[in-house]
Amino acid sequence: MEDKLALAISLIFNLIFLSIPFESVASQSSISGSELSSLITRHLNTLGLEGNPSINNKRIFSGCRSEDIVIQKRDASWKTIQLSCKGNPYWTYNFRNAMDRAKEEQISDSKRIAKKTASVKKINVFVLVKNKSKGETIRDSDLAISAANSILTKGAFEDSQSLLGKTLKRSLKKGTILKKNHLNPAWLVYKNQKIIIEHNLGEVSIKMEGIALKNGAIGDRITVRNTSSNKTLEGFVKGEKKISIFRKIY
Repeated sequence: MEDKLALAISLIFNLIFLSIPFESVASQSSISGSELSSLITRHLNTLGLEGNPSINNKRIFSGCRSEDIVIQKRDASWKTIQLSCKGNPYWTYNFRNAMDRAKEEQISDSKRIAKKTASVKKINVFVLVKNKSKGETIRDSDLAISAANSILTKGAFEDSQSLLGKTLKRSLKKGTILKKNHLNPAWLVYKNQKIIIEHNLGEVSIKMEGIALKNGAIGDRITVRNTSSNKTLEGFVKGEKKISIFRKIY
C-alpha cells in the first residue's frame, strides 16, 4: 500500500514539473488581439501608412510567436491585411483595415507622379553656374549643360550661341534653366538712336534719317520721328538701325 502511495505522489510531482515548460511554450506562442493590433500598426507606420485593423483586443491568438508573424496586404491595397506565421503554415488570418484615405491617396499620387516623371524624355539645356543680376550679360563661363525633363524646358536653349551676349531681364539664381523669357530681346534698334527710315513705293525706295522712339528687335513694330519733317511714323524693324515704314501718325 505504501509503495502504491509513493508511486502516485511521484507521478503527481512529475506531472506538475513537466507542465511548467509546456505552459511557458504556450505563453510564448500566443499573442493578444491588442498586441497584434499594435504590431500591425507599427508595421504600417514604417511604410508611412496609418490604419486601424479590426481585431478584438481581448481575443488570444495561439500557435505563433510575435516575431514569426508575417504582415502583408492581401490585394493591391492595405484595406485587407493578411497574417501568416513562419513556423506554422496553418496559422493564417485576414483582417479588415480602416486606412487613412487621405494618406493612401497621397502615396498613390506620389507613385503615379514618380512613374510619370521617370517616363518623361530628358533633353540637354543650358543652366547658370552662378547667380546673375538683372542687366548682366551672358558669357560662356556662366553656362553649363544639364539634362532636364522636357516638360520643364519649354523656351529653354539647346544652343549656346543664342545666349551669348544677351542680357538678363531679371536676376536669376545658380542652376536656373535659361529660357527666352529670361532675356532681353536682341535689339537692332534702340530708343533715341539715329536710324534709317526706308519707304518703298513700287520699285522706288526712299530713305530718310530718323530717331527711334522705342527699342525694337527684328520684325517689331515701333514708332520713329523723321528728323526732316519732325513727323512721327511707325514701321517694322528691318535690320540694324533700319526700319521700313507703311504710314504716318499725325
